[in-house]
Amino acid sequence: MKKIVPVHIYLSFITLIFAFFIFTNSYSQNIPFTILHFNDSHSNLTGMGPKNEFGDYLKGGFDRAASLIKSVRSTDSNVMVFHIGDYSTGSFFFNRYFGVPELMLFKKYNFDAIALGNHEFDLGPAVLFAALSQSFLPGSLPVLSANLNMSGFPALSSYVTPYNIKTIDGVKIGLFGLTIPDPSSNPYPVVISDSILQIAQSTVSVLQSSGCNVIICLSHLGYGYDSQIASLVSGIHIILGAHDHSTFLQPVPIPNPAGFNTLVCQAGSYYEHAGKMNLVYNKGTLSMTGYQLIDIDSNIPRDDSVRAFLDSLKPGIVSKYGDVFTNTVSYVIRDIAPSFNELMPERDTPLGNFINDAHKRTTGSQISLTAIGLMSQPLYRGPLTGEDILRSVPYGYDTSNGLDLKLVKFNITGSELKRGLELVLYAATSDISYLPQTSGLTFDYNSTLALGYKILLPTMKVNDTLISLTGIYSVTANEGLFKALNLLGITVSNVEVTGINEYTSIANYANQFRKISSGTKGRLKDVSVTSVKNPVALAKEFELFQNYPNPFNQTTIINYQTSITGNIRIKVFDIAGRELTTLVNERKNPGKYSVLFDAGSLSSGIYFYQLSINSPGRERLEAKKMLLIK
Repeated sequence: MKKIVPVHIYLSFITLIFAFFIFTNSYSQNIPFTILHFNDSHSNLTGMGPKNEFGDYLKGGFDRAASLIKSVRSTDSNVMVFHIGDYSTGSFFFNRYFGVPELMLFKKYNFDAIALGNHEFDLGPAVLFAALSQSFLPGSLPVLSANLNMSGFPALSSYVTPYNIKTIDGVKIGLFGLTIPDPSSNPYPVVISDSILQIAQSTVSVLQSSGCNVIICLSHLGYGYDSQIASLVSGIHIILGAHDHSTFLQPVPIPNPAGFNTLVCQAGSYYEHAGKMNLVYNKGTLSMTGYQLIDIDSNIPRDDSVRAFLDSLKPGIVSKYGDVFTNTVSYVIRDIAPSFNELMPERDTPLGNFINDAHKRTTGSQISLTAIGLMSQPLYRGPLTGEDILRSVPYGYDTSNGLDLKLVKFNITGSELKRGLELVLYAATSDISYLPQTSGLTFDYNSTLALGYKILLPTMKVNDTLISLTGIYSVTANEGLFKALNLLGITVSNVEVTGINEYTSIANYANQFRKISSGTKGRLKDVSVTSVKNPVALAKEFELFQNYPNPFNQTTIINYQTSITGNIRIKVFDIAGRELTTLVNERKNPGKYSVLFDAGSLSSGIYFYQLSINSPGRERLEAKKMLLIK
C-alpha cells in the first residue's frame, strides 16, 4: 500500500529546503579573496641586501617569495598572485637569460597575471617575444598591457593581451594592464600609447559589459598616473601599482567616480616585500578586510626546488662572465647607497661618488658624470662580487660581451658644461632620476631659481680650480648620459667610445682596495635646502616613517611610533623651511599612530614633515621629505 505524506509535513519540508537555499545563497555572497602582489623585481632572483657569513643575501629572492606564495595559498581562500612589471634588467640572470627564468617561475607558481613594465622592452620587442615563447605557451599565463599598439610586431599579441577575466566562486574579476610610455624604453616598432586615461576607461567599459563584478588594474605607471586614474576612470576597484619602487604600508583610498574608493598600492622592489590584501565580495560590494606589507627576509625559508633551479643556471652565467657569485672583488665596509639625505643641502650620493671616481681613474679624464637614474642598487655591506657590481649599474646591454653601458670620453667647453648641467638640474626638479653626480667637478646650485641661473658660477670648480667658461675639459660619461646630452643639443668634441663597460671600470677600481667605502662629500649642494634640520632621532624611543603614498596628489598618510610617553608635534614645512601647518600636537602614550595630511590647498612641489617629541629631560626631532604632484 502506497504511503501518503500529510500535506503539512510536505509543506514543512519544502519550507526547510527553501530556507536552506536562501541561507546558502546568502552565505555564498560573502566570498573571500586574497591578493598577493610583487613589482619591480628586476631579476633579483637570488636575493638582495647585506650577506651573511656564507655569502647568502639576507633579503628577497624568488626562493623566499615562492615559500611565501605556498604559505598564503595554504591558509587563505581564493588566492590570486600578480607581478606588476619590470622583471627585466638588473642582474646577470637577465643579461644571460633575458628574463626566461623568472617567466618560467611565474608560470610554475601559477601567477594569475603579470603586467608589462617599461624595462621589458629594453632589448626590443623581438627579445621580449623570444623570452615569452621560451617560457610558456600562449594563453597559459596572462601577460597584460592595454595601451600597446602591436601592429608593428603582431607576433607579440599572441602573448600580450589588454585584459583577462577570471571567475572565482561565481564572481567575475576583470584584470587589465597599463605600461608607462617611458622615453628611455625601446619598444619600436611596438608603440606604447600615452592616451592612458581614455584607454583605461574604454577597457573598464569592456570589462563591465562582460559582466565583471570586480575590476583590478595592474598598473606599471607610477603613483602619479595611478592617482589620476583612480579619481577619473569610473569603475576600478583596485590598482596594483609599480614603477616608482614605492613601499606603501597600506593601500591609499582614492574616491572613484563610481561612488566607492579605489585602493592603490605598491610593494617596493627586488622581492624585498610582498603586498597581501584580504577582500570580501558581498552582494555587489567589495570590501578590504586587511592589508599587510610582508617583509621577505631570513624569517621566510627558502624553497629548495627554486634554489636548485637557480643554482642550475649559475654555470651558464659563470661560463660567460666568470665566477661573479663567489669571487670576492673587495669588501664593502658599509652600504654604499645611491641616495642622499633629502633634508640636507648635499646632493651627491655615496654610490654616485664611488662610480664617478672609478670612471675618472679608468679613462684619465678631468671630470666624470652620471645621473641618479643611471644607478640602481647599493653596494651592500659585506663581500663584494661581480653580481653586486652589475646590480648597481645594470642598464644597457653590450652585444659584444653581454655587459652594461660603455664609457664615452669627450671634450666640452666650460660654458657648454654649465648649460648642460642647468638643463638636467631643471629636469631634476620634477624627476630626481636626472640629478647629476660628479667626480672632479663641484658646484653649488639653487633648485628654486630659473633655468640658466641655478648653478652659482663662483662655486663651480674643476679639481679645485675655478671653472673657465672658455676652457676645454675632458669628461667621461656612460652612453646613456652621453646620448641625453646629445638630445639636449650640447656641443662636444673629440668623442671616444672607449669600449670599457661601467661594470669593468668599477670592478677594476674596487679590486685595487682590500676594503672600500664611500660617502657624501658635498660635491653638489642645493643651497635652497638650508632651513629644515635633520637631528638624529633615538630610534629605540620613536620612529617617523616615510609617508605613503609618496609622491601623492592630495592626501597622504604619515605613520609614527613611540616607545616613550611625551608631547608629540608633527609639522609640515615648504622647501624654503616655512612652517605651513601642525598636524599633531598632543601627549601620546607608547604605541603606533597615523595622521592624514590633506594638501588640497598646496601646489605641486617638495615638502617636509617633522616630528618632535618632548619627554622629561630631553627633546628629539626627526624629519622626512614628501613630494606633492597634482
